Amino acid sequence: MLKRIFAATALLLLLQTSGIAQTMRFTTNVGSFDMVLNPTNDPNLQPLVDNIVAYIGLGKYHFSAVNRAADAGPGTADDFVLQMGGFLGFPPVPELWAQLNTPVEALTPVTVDGDGDGQVDFNALSNTRGTVSLALSAGNPNSGASSFFVNLGDNNFLDGQGFVPFARIENMATIDQILQLMQTDLTQQIGQPGNLAFSDVPLADNGRLVVVTDVSVVEADASFSFVGPIANALQLASRNSAGALALSSNLIDPSLNQLLAADELPPSDLGGAPPASAVPEPSTVALGLLGVFGALLASRRGMRQR
Repeated sequence: MLKRIFAATALLLLLQTSGIAQTMRFTTNVGSFDMVLNPTNDPNLQPLVDNIVAYIGLGKYHFSAVNRAADAGPGTADDFVLQMGGFLGFPPVPELWAQLNTPVEALTPVTVDGDGDGQVDFNALSNTRGTVSLALSAGNPNSGASSFFVNLGDNNFLDGQGFVPFARIENMATIDQILQLMQTDLTQQIGQPGNLAFSDVPLADNGRLVVVTDVSVVEADASFSFVGPIANALQLASRNSAGALALSSNLIDPSLNQLLAADELPPSDLGGAPPASAVPEPSTVALGLLGVFGALLASRRGMRQR
């Protein structure tokens, strides 16, 4: 009986979100935008979709900061990207945030280059206006974790650098609104002059950070569940605790200061950033699943020792 339960649980852990596109609503203190995951129903994008679903289901984007609004001037024609998801947004006062800056705790990065040749293994969407891709460490397509960016124009030069669009935002009104906010350069306060992650930080009308206050599912297939993506992400992350710690400390965001520069990618100043020390509570579903899975593993070990 125990074997059957364990097998069923293992099968549950391998479940992924449905191939039908899901729509997630990101609500910020400026407005909301809807992100359609895997708009082309491409099975190659499923690991990227499951990655962001796991972060959403675990509540890791709750009160995270919009940290980069890369524009070149008034209007939207020359805007580059809007980036978020890499850092927690508290305290929301810019100067205090710079002093106490905390990365979002990273799960296992997504693999899109299985053979390690530095190239994505499949043909993907192009980085055009409204598409969403994960931020990466320079030269490493397999380093995408929590941080993502919204393309604000035709950024197809990013296609050959490992940036794989996995979602699309149809209505860009809120995104464009955030780009038109006043921005501040916090690189000096944070002790990293020239770091692009903190050079164009948008501020709301009250002078505080723009933060994600909620993420919710607004449309999904009937079979959609957070359970499979969360379980897979946590199981992979816990297989090697030393490796997980290394990922948390070294890969959380070298991406943010180098990967979204147009042609010249400056060296990273963020390697070695400490793991997040204050993160949102995991969801009830995730905690319950971990408890069941842990108990089953313990029972299985006990049977082996008899």
